[in-house]
Amino acid sequence: MVAGKSISKTRSVRNELGQVISHLRQVQSAVVVAVAALRQQNCELDEDIATVLQRSVADRLHEQIERLEAITRMTARLSR
Repeated sequence: MVAGKSISKTRSVRNELGQVISHLRQVQSAVVVAVAALRQQNCELDEDIATVLQRSVADRLHEQIERLEAITRMTARLSR
């Protein structure tokens, strides 16, 4: 019975992590679209703003998504 509860909690944690990852991917996509739009406008400051968004937001989101995916894989191994 205790093992069943542990597996259930692990699945719950994986589900929550999956939802967080999904939301972060949506935010990352929005940033990527904004970066593309700024670069397309081709105004003087837009390229600088796009670079800041890419490096400070999109790249950091990508790193966090990768970390969360690694944690999700670890929890999957624990439940086996």
